[in-house]
Amino acid sequence: MSIFHFAPRARHAKRAMTVVAVVAWFGVILTNLGNVFDVYPRESGNWPGLYGHSAHGWPGAAQRFIEGISYFTMISNILVAVVFTLLAISLKRTFWRVVFVDTALLMITITSLVFLVAILPFLNLSGLALLTSPWQHVIVPVSVWVVWLLWGPRGFSEGYSRWRVMLSTLIIPALWSVWMLTYGALTSYYPYGFVNVNQLGYGGVVISLLVVMALGLVLEGIFIWLDGILIRK
Repeated sequence: MSIFHFAPRARHAKRAMTVVAVVAWFGVILTNLGNVFDVYPRESGNWPGLYGHSAHGWPGAAQRFIEGISYFTMISNILVAVVFTLLAISLKRTFWRVVFVDTALLMITITSLVFLVAILPFLNLSGLALLTSPWQHVIVPVSVWVVWLLWGPRGFSEGYSRWRVMLSTLIIPALWSVWMLTYGALTSYYPYGFVNVNQLGYGGVVISLLVVMALGLVLEGIFIWLDGILIRK
């Protein structure tokens, strides 16, 4: 059976994977509970066309839950939680497990970078968001980066076509884009300003998504390059 490579000094790799999984699951569960129980303050009036216009209390719980799990941030954190849980259970290495590990690293990095550069400057966090927002956008990404750099897993494209791995990591982001645009077409609500069709039109949103996809390919190339260096150490 093929298994993932880990740094020679990382005798406790599974424990490190478990820590990341716990950190990610904590943020996912707490954020979704906050959405369902309507804990977060309402600032949606300042952002027309964006998520956050549900009815207060239980009548709007389903909408808040659906919109909450429709953020790229939430999808990224769920993927990290699932992938690192699976790694903590088994280090078995298959093509699709390689792709999912790679995708988790890529998506959580994009989540953090886009948040810090394009979203955080416009936010006024308060209440529970003071914990959950930095938790999902900073703490989880940093924990993933630290564990990956110190422990692994290594060998993303070993035995597989690099281009096949790179392109396969875009499957989940592409599916998210389709879902986000479909939900938006039905409700007129979108997760972020740079994909708000109401203001940018479909042409502007497609350009935004292509820029993010291009960033993803650049980051993916960097990760595979670093992976090749780290696996030789």
